[in-house]
Amino acid sequence: MADLRISELAALAGGDLAAGDLLAIVDNSASETKKITVTDLVGNATTLIADATIPGAKILFGSQQIAGSALVNGAVGATQLADDGVTAAKLADESTVDLVTTLPGSGAFVGQIALDTDDSKIYCWNGSSWVSIKAAGSINTVVGDTSGIVNIAVTTSGDQVTITTTLDNTGAAAQFLAGPSGGAGAVSYRTIAAADLPTATSGAKGAVQINGNGLALTGDTLRIDNTVAANTSDYYLVQYNARGLVTAGRDITAADLPPATSGTIGGVYPTNGLSVSVDGAIGHTNSTDTGTYTKVTVDAQGHVTVGDTLVAADIPELSADKITSGTFAATRLASGAVTGPKLANESTVKFGGAGSTAGIVTFPAAEFKGQYFWDELNGDLYIWSGSAWLPVTITSGELIFAGTYDASVNQVDSTTAAGSALGLTIGAALPAASSTNSRYYLVVSESGTGTGNAPAEALAPPDMILSNGTTWELIDVSNAIAGQTATNISFTPYGNIGVTNVQSAIQELDDEKVAKAGDTMTGNLLLNNCNLVFEGSTANDFETTLTVVDPTADRTITFQNASGTVAFTSELDDGTF
Repeated sequence: MADLRISELAALAGGDLAAGDLLAIVDNSASETKKITVTDLVGNATTLIADATIPGAKILFGSQQIAGSALVNGAVGATQLADDGVTAAKLADESTVDLVTTLPGSGAFVGQIALDTDDSKIYCWNGSSWVSIKAAGSINTVVGDTSGIVNIAVTTSGDQVTITTTLDNTGAAAQFLAGPSGGAGAVSYRTIAAADLPTATSGAKGAVQINGNGLALTGDTLRIDNTVAANTSDYYLVQYNARGLVTAGRDITAADLPPATSGTIGGVYPTNGLSVSVDGAIGHTNSTDTGTYTKVTVDAQGHVTVGDTLVAADIPELSADKITSGTFAATRLASGAVTGPKLANESTVKFGGAGSTAGIVTFPAAEFKGQYFWDELNGDLYIWSGSAWLPVTITSGELIFAGTYDASVNQVDSTTAAGSALGLTIGAALPAASSTNSRYYLVVSESGTGTGNAPAEALAPPDMILSNGTTWELIDVSNAIAGQTATNISFTPYGNIGVTNVQSAIQELDDEKVAKAGDTMTGNLLLNNCNLVFEGSTANDFETTLTVVDPTADRTITFQNASGTVAFTSELDDGTF
């Protein structure tokens, strides 16, 4: 473009100025005009500004943008600080009080305070020395006094004052420090007077007066004012006067003792087999041979005169109901003594079966080795070997189905009656192979790799694992046939069952069946030309049959809303109708 004079150029708004914009500038050293960017011009021109040429009002500082290091040392004087500008947070540690253990040689400024932390004393620097500070109203001098009976002496060591007291010596013996006996007055040394002592009462200690009545004062000794002949060997009956003083005494005689009765303690004498010695010891004149006896003879006074042992004739016949504890040993029973009528129900064979629709047999706790258990539901017989219920109905050498095995978790998944009798537990690991579980096998229900006592290889339904008495062996069936489940087996809909696989058909049948143990029906029960028969007890084996005459039209029989017995038109066995 054509060269233009600067005054002819288009104006650039200040807000549009960029760091890379160019300016024309004359380079005197090269005698030519050159270009320079705005950034280079401003950044380098500031260093060429003459000192003291930019007034402070032309500089715009942001809040808290002047760094402390940019200030000249000592530049901030007292006039630059605002009044109340220095807060407690701005004061450095020990800026007002110097904490020391020994006073320094001088203070940092006149009026500085120092605290000696060893003795907690405060000092102030007056410009030439440390002056101890005394609080207003404090006690600085303690004065003693020795003009009275009580003497006060004062000794001072540093800022510690020690006060001691002493009493003047008494002027004579038996004096004490007291006031007058009759009223208020000055305290002095004197002897104790009778008026100083309070009179004793029944509830308080005090002074008493000796005035006879059985007591006498000889000098300073108090004694009993009575004299009788001394006795140091015998114990006597005594007489005493109204003041409780013994006046006379004599030996005790038999006449002094009242006779004993059934309700009163008193004197007694021996008779009927008893004796007494001269020193008063009571003896028993009756005697017999010493020993331990099961049978004795006694006299009229209850004395044992003869001892003997029991013989068979001494034992009365006892009823069996008198024996309430203990047990009879087997040797007490005669051979063949326990007959059939004496055996209790289930004394030799336990009865039971499956406790739920799952068909799992609940085995009882055996009471002795050789006891039988009859599974009433499945018709199986078992015998207790001492450690497990073993099936009796299984032919020797036959393989026994014990349950299923989940190889994904290596646990027993389900058990048959035989497996439960063997001791297998659902959710437990496979036990070690042994002679007890030999010939028992489990069918694999879930795929996995065997661990523990199971074969350590891939297991899949319907593989079987069989105990040979030493190890569990794999019978690989899954590779020969495809495992089937009831869900995969088709079912032809029939009657009210409309599903198409065996699993769903069984579930629907279980949901809709009427339970043998009792159930609730929501529709009518139609008996097609048959009767209701109620079985009686096994004692008489009689039945009651409810039947109706073949109706010729629809009939309805209604029972009233009441409780009671239904009357019959024919006579009953007991003569009632």
